[in-house]
Amino acid sequence: MNFNSLTFLIFFLPIFFILFYLIPKKCRYIILLLGSVLFYSFSSINNLIIVITLALVNYIGTILINKSKKVNILSYILVGLNIIALLFFKYNNNIIFPLGISFYTFNNISYIIDIKRKKIPVEKNILYYLTYILTFTHITMGPITRYKDIKENITNLNPNFNEITIGFRRLLFGLIKKVLIADNLGILYSTLINNNNSIISHIICLLVFALQLYIDFSSYCDMAIGLGKMIGINYKENFDHPYLVKSISEFWRKWHITLGEFFKEYVYFPLGGNRVSKFRNIINLLIVWIITGLWHGNTLNFLIWGLYYGIILIIEKYVLKKVLDKIPSFLSHLYVIIIVLFGYIFFSINNINDILLFIKGMFTSNLIDNTIIFYLKENLLLILIGIILCFKIPNKLKKYYENSFILQMVINIIYIILYIVAIAYIINGSYTPFMYNAF
Repeated sequence: MNFNSLTFLIFFLPIFFILFYLIPKKCRYIILLLGSVLFYSFSSINNLIIVITLALVNYIGTILINKSKKVNILSYILVGLNIIALLFFKYNNNIIFPLGISFYTFNNISYIIDIKRKKIPVEKNILYYLTYILTFTHITMGPITRYKDIKENITNLNPNFNEITIGFRRLLFGLIKKVLIADNLGILYSTLINNNNSIISHIICLLVFALQLYIDFSSYCDMAIGLGKMIGINYKENFDHPYLVKSISEFWRKWHITLGEFFKEYVYFPLGGNRVSKFRNIINLLIVWIITGLWHGNTLNFLIWGLYYGIILIIEKYVLKKVLDKIPSFLSHLYVIIIVLFGYIFFSINNINDILLFIKGMFTSNLIDNTIIFYLKENLLLILIGIILCFKIPNKLKKYYENSFILQMVINIIYIILYIVAIAYIINGSYTPFMYNAF
């Protein structure tokens, strides 16, 4: 079941919220847990057995860690078991790939390590822990969430009317972005990737993919964060307008924020972080980015993609930082866009020969061709809307909206109309899973 499926939107969500809001507050986590079990079981009963088994192993293991004097050894064993499970299911093509395993494994690992570091007390209520792991708003694609950040929410699921309203609007905004913009950009990208006959067509193809990936994943996050608000869970933001930054290091502080924080807290810092020699720091950065690449997929292109960013970040940190601070903003923005777009070649194309052909075509084709002119004319509005969605809403406009009842009513009517259109698209069969489901 996906957030943008009719089963979820028309059946699951209304029934879940009716039950959730009707029962006493102290019992709501039980409805959340049962609803999440039902939600996840739609992917496969085998997947449900796997996630619950891993959660139980971690629950029992952390209780043993809390009681044992051999904290380090038990912690390493437990983290190791989670990593082995992730590697086994994710990188073995002959067996099932449990939905969301890349995300809920990191939730489990963060909990284990935080227990080891005594940053949080061990959770003795097994239902609370199962709720943390299985909650349908984050199990499939994040945000990656530390238990300490949402424990108080899980034990007190009591959103007020304003939070429910804000969450519902965020949910609708994400759905509209996904169905009307991201999915259509995906159709356009699928067409362009097979019609690259010029330099401009290659560039537009990468631009469309960049917009699709950002809008698709941020749409999911909008829906997850909105749903979280509606049940009383406050998630961290996962994106902060990453295409507007002036350096690649800043880009990765604003793109998939919770993944970056996980790697920083549980991989980079334990390796020594910045508190080591330059050589060791370079090695640390390469390790983190090799792992980041492999986390995204088990094909060679993702390893290359990880190394690509690791090397660029090292060069930026030790060579380019002062230069980027001094040059005009538009040049630093352009630098980021060029690096990111080129990086998407390795991210979007799995076959190495196809990658090489694409790169060759970027530099050896004619400047422009009639096919790309046609597709640009046909899809210019879609691309422009995608670009607009990458920008921040000006503060003056935000304040004007907050203080204008009429504008709020107009926006709400537009939301309703676009929601109906989005549902019509889904009914018509224009439904595609979120891109990060594959990870």
